[in-house]
Amino acid sequence: MFEFVQNNKTVIQVILGAVALTFVGFGVGSYSSATDDPYLVKVGKTKIYKRDLDRALEGQPSDPAARQAALENLIRQELLLAEARDHGVAVSPEQLRKVIASIPVFQENGQFSSQRYSEFLKSRYPNPEAFEADISRDILLQSQLNSVAGTQFVSNTVVGRVAGLLGEGRELQQLVLKPSDFGSEVKTDAAALKAYYDANAKRFKLPEQVKLDYVVLSQDALAQGIKVSDADVQKYYDQHKADLAGEQRRASHILLTVAKDAKPEQKAKVKAEAEAILKDVRANPAKFAELAKAKSQDPGSAEKGGDLGFFGHGMMVKPFDDAVFKLKPGQISDLVETEYGFHIIRLDAVKSQSLEDVKGAIVDKLQKQKSAALFREQADKLNEVAYQQADSLKGVVDALKLEVKHSDWMQRNQPSQDELLGNAKLLSAVFSDDVLKKKHNSEVVDIGGNRLVVARIAEHQPERQQPLADVSDAIRKELVEREGAKLADKKGQALLAELKAGKGVDAQKWGQSATVSRRAAAGMPAADVRAVFAVAGSKLPGFAGVRHDTGEYVIYRVNKVVPAPAVTDADRAQLGNVLGELSANSQLASYLKALREKYPVTAGKQSLTDNN
Repeated sequence: MFEFVQNNKTVIQVILGAVALTFVGFGVGSYSSATDDPYLVKVGKTKIYKRDLDRALEGQPSDPAARQAALENLIRQELLLAEARDHGVAVSPEQLRKVIASIPVFQENGQFSSQRYSEFLKSRYPNPEAFEADISRDILLQSQLNSVAGTQFVSNTVVGRVAGLLGEGRELQQLVLKPSDFGSEVKTDAAALKAYYDANAKRFKLPEQVKLDYVVLSQDALAQGIKVSDADVQKYYDQHKADLAGEQRRASHILLTVAKDAKPEQKAKVKAEAEAILKDVRANPAKFAELAKAKSQDPGSAEKGGDLGFFGHGMMVKPFDDAVFKLKPGQISDLVETEYGFHIIRLDAVKSQSLEDVKGAIVDKLQKQKSAALFREQADKLNEVAYQQADSLKGVVDALKLEVKHSDWMQRNQPSQDELLGNAKLLSAVFSDDVLKKKHNSEVVDIGGNRLVVARIAEHQPERQQPLADVSDAIRKELVEREGAKLADKKGQALLAELKAGKGVDAQKWGQSATVSRRAAAGMPAADVRAVFAVAGSKLPGFAGVRHDTGEYVIYRVNKVVPAPAVTDADRAQLGNVLGELSANSQLASYLKALREKYPVTAGKQSLTDNN
């Protein structure tokens, strides 16, 4: 495969922030309210707010570079949408319905599942309209993308030439000059070591360090020690059965859809058809599935006889949900009107969880409830005793029966990887004068998760200079690496010039022969590959030299040009696709540049790091 090309292209999905019906982008300025100002940027007439950026990142941690890249993607998307709107491009209800029904995450056994769709909406969107708006937005983006970057063609001649370049190989040997090879030429006597030590004295200081003794008051730990009786569990279950039992209902339906812009007479006609079907169902309930397959316009359930599977309370649109949860198993509803049209619903089954199924969750809930008051009480006690008996942790240990724990060495500016000891508030407290110099207990530090910590200094080492004798070996190694790298580079370039002049070629200790190509570089760095393939194949052996960041200087001896192997149909097809995508990227980049001129992008008063 042509990994070299694949790994050195910028794919269209990256340019557009992976816009391809992902239904997670959240439209710019979508359903939450905001004031006009401040905003991050304005694209044409559309403003992009920080909340839009946060939604695009989906709450994932991000550094400034990642946030800037995400903002650029939003800008590109809005440029394409602005152009679509100006040309009157719109998404029809039927197109929207088909796209949603085709999304794999909403399907079960290859068919659209209303239950999965409802579960998704409940967890991610306030209402179906918000989701449909985002999908419509993605459809528009995809159509704009296809119109610009979906028609590229690469000729077989071009594919063949590129395949030849990528497959052509070089048979070569290498000679590596290492910094350590010149160690004997580097001055590392006592005077050199002392001079380096004096010039870099700050680097050889040991930072201030402390070891801590500390106690942790945790609500979770308190909860684990609380006993919950079976009677308490039963009482809680009885009081919260509706929520805990998690009742789910299985229903089937027949849907006749009504367009949102339907005229009254059109809606009345659909309703009359639904009433006729309801009459048939009531006359012969056993034919419900047969009628659903023949008449229902729900693409996800019609082929399954209208079966929607099991779903919980509140997972369907409200009129539908209200009707289902009033029915008894086997009962058929009257006509139910929703935003989608008219439904005829049959309740097929009801299931719920028993006490045993939810007992563990109830015990955990009651433990947390009962531990909350105890935690507050002990927190007050911890504050009181830690302050009044500030010269020791013995008081809080005796009063609250807490275990004293011990840390390893910790530095002020190099927090511990331990989640608790690395807490910034705790570090600030233990390096305060009151704790560090006066040897008092720290204040009670809330480190989150209903956990409180009190710490004191067990051992303290102030910042100190390491003696030259302790670091002389490290300095000697650094000198050899630094000065040896300079010598390797100098002597490598001199040797390369001699080899190119034909001097001493066979006198060198060349490594084993190997063959590399642009598509199969065998782990060779990209800079080295470029250098090797820059050697002319007309006069061999040829030579190239490359200095590595490690300080090594590598000389390559190119002995032979290896013709590219015949290209398989599969490789030709793959390379054609990649070259087509590279061409598409180029066209898309030019198109976006033109759109930036047509729809100005201006900065607002809000910054990427603002908290509101």
